[in-house]
Amino acid sequence: MTDFVTRLESELHAAALRQERRGRARGTALPRLRIAMGNLPAAAFATVLLGLAVAIAALLLSLSPPQGAAGGLPPTLRGVWRAPPTELRLYDAGATRCANLGLGSSAPCYALGDAGSRVATDWGGVSLAGDKLTLTSRQGAGTGIYTWRLDRGRLRLTKVMDRNRGRVRALVAMPLAFAPRPEAHPHVPAGWAAQTLTSTRFGYSLRVPHYWSMDTRGSADRFSGDATRQALPEVSVTVQQLPAGTSEARWGAIVDSISESSGCVPFDFRRFFVAGMKIRVSVYPSCGAPHIESASFVHNGRGYRVTWRGKTSRADQDYARFDALLKTLTFSR
Repeated sequence: MTDFVTRLESELHAAALRQERRGRARGTALPRLRIAMGNLPAAAFATVLLGLAVAIAALLLSLSPPQGAAGGLPPTLRGVWRAPPTELRLYDAGATRCANLGLGSSAPCYALGDAGSRVATDWGGVSLAGDKLTLTSRQGAGTGIYTWRLDRGRLRLTKVMDRNRGRVRALVAMPLAFAPRPEAHPHVPAGWAAQTLTSTRFGYSLRVPHYWSMDTRGSADRFSGDATRQALPEVSVTVQQLPAGTSEARWGAIVDSISESSGCVPFDFRRFFVAGMKIRVSVYPSCGAPHIESASFVHNGRGYRVTWRGKTSRADQDYARFDALLKTLTFSR
């Protein structure tokens, strides 16, 4: 944030000096020019007028918002802008993130989501024309057009045209502050928990990547981006009705014993809360996949087991992605 503010203050100081010089030019240089023009030949007079036109055009351009290079964004707009719970990320043309979102690298892109979970719910292409910022959603949110300006290091957006009320509320409710670290969770891709899939037989919903689907043909619900069951990562969910009074600790021990009975040795574990439920995640390396993470919790007398099968041998690189999915769990019963 310090670097951004320092750069902004330097630009404002330079702009103030330019304005001061222009004021002196308007007060002295132009009147003298008008006095001398009476004695100029017609050709010279036309040359002077052309020079004035060029000078005025340059002045107008310098006073308008900065333009990016063709197909790009100005440096002052690139990066992450945050006003909890909103997080807006603007990536320039050629960014790896734009390619990951399926937009290629020929144009800038954006991702809009929750600043707490840092998971995007809307993304697409972004274009700039003067003070107009146009967001073209790939998630069905349509096109939104906003005017933008920087105010004391904060980005203020004003709606010009946008029929998506949720996006409007997120972007114009308050100014967005620049976030100096664009990837607080570098292992959670933008748009990771983009769509909601619901299990009617087990009574829960889970948000997963937009290209994933749910397979309910077996005893477990299976979520992945590949219908052939050959690609990783994947998530599976099983549910069991528990005897009355079964505690979360008891159910967690049962789930752990299932994995350990198959010869899997626990490597790590972690705990966190989602909607008041304590979720325990055990990690098993080299257990039928490069690694497996098994989450257990109890909800309304039912024991849930959510299993992540990862494709990397570095299990810790998948912690944030699996946790981001678990934190989207909701229940209908």
